[in-house]
Amino acid sequence: MSIVGVGADRYLRDIDDPRTDLFVSDISKWGVFALLCGYVVVVEGRPLSSLSGRSLDPPSFVAVVGGGVVVLLVANVVTAPLFDRVGVGGLGGELSQFGTLSRRHRLFVAFTAGVTEEALFHGYAIERLLEATGSPLLAGSVSFVAFTAGHALGWNRDAVVRIAVPALLTTVMYLLVRDVVALMAIHALNDAAGLLLVGSTTGTTAEGTTQ
Repeated sequence: MSIVGVGADRYLRDIDDPRTDLFVSDISKWGVFALLCGYVVVVEGRPLSSLSGRSLDPPSFVAVVGGGVVVLLVANVVTAPLFDRVGVGGLGGELSQFGTLSRRHRLFVAFTAGVTEEALFHGYAIERLLEATGSPLLAGSVSFVAFTAGHALGWNRDAVVRIAVPALLTTVMYLLVRDVVALMAIHALNDAAGLLLVGSTTGTTAEGTTQ
């Protein structure tokens, strides 16, 4: 994609720019995604479609994605004041680094998180665990714990607690619809909405991002 080439050229010219770390993080996620795809095709001998339980028809896909994004946004509105009341800090500090990014880069970050994280933590993990155990509860629980724990690196404890809410919701959504592309879209759109608000003139910061 052209955004990768342009981004690399701009950020690697200044290695002291904190945005470089974000760019490297995104590229690393795509590297893991490529390794996952290679493992599925070469080692397991399966098609990439095995990363998803099924493929929704277009009308159902649109309905699921729209509904999923609304659920995540509503959950954020409802839980944010509850977390504030019990003293669980927000994500402002962690998300402040995104305030220096262009809108295009923020969208790239959201797209990267949506595709790579859903493929690994929900599509692959849940589908393979369902095959091995036949238990949606066990598959979903392991996936949720792994997804949440994966965000413990680079995020403080309060941030991880907040991230656990959309992580749980997207895990349940995947178990219900079993379409990893739909979850990729939900995740990416939710993160994009949050990241585009970071550093806005109203001072709003995103609290419900799952990336």
